[in-house]
Amino acid sequence: MQAFILFRHGKISEEWRNKFYGRLDVPLSEEGIKESIEVVNTLSNLDGLVRVYASPLERALYPARLLAKRTGIELIIDPLLVEIDYGSWAGRPREEVMAEPLYWERFKDESVRAPNGESIRDIRERARAFWEKVKELEPKGINIVFTHGGFLRALFCEILSLPSKHFFSIEVLHLRAMLLLLFEDGNFLIRGVNVSASEVGKIIALSYW
Repeated sequence: MQAFILFRHGKISEEWRNKFYGRLDVPLSEEGIKESIEVVNTLSNLDGLVRVYASPLERALYPARLLAKRTGIELIIDPLLVEIDYGSWAGRPREEVMAEPLYWERFKDESVRAPNGESIRDIRERARAFWEKVKELEPKGINIVFTHGGFLRALFCEILSLPSKHFFSIEVLHLRAMLLLLFEDGNFLIRGVNVSASEVGKIIALSYW
């Protein structure tokens, strides 16, 4: 069995919170840094860690790098895990972008792209490619993934075969774990959503039956 513990990165600097940033490499806030360290401290005590994945953006890479250094497990920086590319919308206020009809059109037609950016279909395809790739890895064990809210929504829409109109029906909190168990026969179980790092070990260890 493979276990995947997936996290959205910590909170970003205050000045970016009301803007679209997507692939911009915006910094973590002091709170985000502190909470990232706390999560790493907790995860370091888990038995069975085999590797840690990270988006190349620093807000996700920061805790992954710390965890790899602390535990000695392999760090894999994977471009597939990066946040959705908002193109020309990046850096603009949310209120301003969300007033544009094109923004909402993306949820009716998943092929519609942000200007010079990605569509929801694009990020779903990346999420699917990542999932198909990691399913076959050896050795089996616990895999930690630090990524972004958009990527995690796309991944869950993909594995659950949800239409893209449900993209924002999935709540993804900062530094709360999404727990996925993958069995030898290819079936999977979503064992927890928005779980605190301190509860991760207990939930993974629960008997399925």
